[in-house]
Amino acid sequence: MKKHLKRILGALAIYFLLLLLLLAAEGKTPGASIRTFGEAVWFSLITMTTVGYGDLSPVTPAGRLIGVVFALCSIGILTALIGLGITLLNGEFLPRMRLRRGKRKRWYAFQEENEDAAALARALRKEDPDCLLIFPAGEKKLAEGADVLRLDWTQSELIRLRGGAQGLWIFFLGQKDWKNVSGALAACECGAACVCMSEAPVDRLPGNMVLFSPLEAMSRSYWKNHPLRSDEHCVVLLGCGAAGSALLERALITNVYERGRNTEYHVFDDTAGFAALHPEAVRALSMGKTGEDALVFHKENWTEARSLLQRAERILVAYDDEKLNFKVWEELRTWFGGAAALHVRLSERVPGIESFGGRDESMRPEFVMKDEINRRARLMNDIYNEGSNTPTSWEELSAFLRQSNIAAADHLIVKARYLLQDETLTELSRADCARAYARYRELCVERADQMQEMEHRRWMRFYQMYNWQYDPIRNNEKRRHPMLVTYEELTETERKKDAFAWEMLGRLSEKE
Repeated sequence: MKKHLKRILGALAIYFLLLLLLLAAEGKTPGASIRTFGEAVWFSLITMTTVGYGDLSPVTPAGRLIGVVFALCSIGILTALIGLGITLLNGEFLPRMRLRRGKRKRWYAFQEENEDAAALARALRKEDPDCLLIFPAGEKKLAEGADVLRLDWTQSELIRLRGGAQGLWIFFLGQKDWKNVSGALAACECGAACVCMSEAPVDRLPGNMVLFSPLEAMSRSYWKNHPLRSDEHCVVLLGCGAAGSALLERALITNVYERGRNTEYHVFDDTAGFAALHPEAVRALSMGKTGEDALVFHKENWTEARSLLQRAERILVAYDDEKLNFKVWEELRTWFGGAAALHVRLSERVPGIESFGGRDESMRPEFVMKDEINRRARLMNDIYNEGSNTPTSWEELSAFLRQSNIAAADHLIVKARYLLQDETLTELSRADCARAYARYRELCVERADQMQEMEHRRWMRFYQMYNWQYDPIRNNEKRRHPMLVTYEELTETERKKDAFAWEMLGRLSEKE
């Protein structure tokens, strides 16, 4: 916009100078018809538009020379003015006008236009058809639609156009994690809600900033849409790189059920070093422990484990290389039998393949903006505070404790499936929470210990994933906790704390 304004001002300055020179040459010459500034303007316009009434004409050589300049510039000036007008209308003038007129709508501004941003924009449009999607002006045009605006913007400019930060979301979805983080932290100072895509952890976040990991979004989406069934006791994961590790971690901290319902997880090709990074979880889930899931890492090639593959109920192909995933899928279908559900990580859907991990699945507001997840986690923290002598607000929690509350909130749908005996449940509505809580109240007398133990095992699983160990004296710096023991070893007071998570269903039935 500023560049176009400079061009306009420059052209006007030259035009104004030519008018002054014309008036100086003609104004005091005997017999001249151009004697005032208005007549000079009239002559210039009539000449440049090629109308040529002939009522005014220069008589001096200098005046005629300037007249020739006006005549020669006529087509060029008109073309430039028309082109400039079209550029302004199609460039930034109309988008800014639409922003000013759309202040009541939600604005979703993207710092960069890429495949992730385009996928999220499509999902936002589905949830909020009346929104405006704002992208920087540039060559990439991956997002389409009448609600898409492209202009060069800054956070402060958008807030000024809107008249405040309320209803404005700014997304930082570039490929460089720390660039996203630094940009989002700076934008948060303007007061707008910011969403940052990054695998890098940030311990203390501003209240108006949401940090999400694309791999976490992928894994959360997968286990939500493909819940573990009660008849699935053997799950095989082929490929434990970055994507496979995210899937495995989410499975271990989410798929925690009542004692007796156990699952074996068999992992091949641990290229990310999951076993080395999570020794406490591996130790806690070593094969043969009564009442616990089992986690087994195989060093042999998966093609050598034919009997295991044939008895597995679910096989996940999750290498980071999608071409390899497709190749493994072909080999499994061609050379190996079995009735296992076969799920393959692919960014694009392929007919005939049960795939997951596409952008349209994971780049959705519930996994990116995490409004509902964070709301439930905050409510969970409020419930814990009610039974604590040292309550801690959500803003004061460390990143680890926030994730602990989020994990507890994520597990609520597992609790609802258990209470309602409905393994197909993938969304947790207010009505579902009410029904599940009513069932909980019916069962809590005879099954209180069973349900509280289930929650205690889930809580321990999360802490073990981050390599916490038992110690009679708690030490957060050294990751030591006195409650990392079996449910039977807890005191009566400690056992009752595990009922708080179940009570959450009742709160959600009231406040959903």
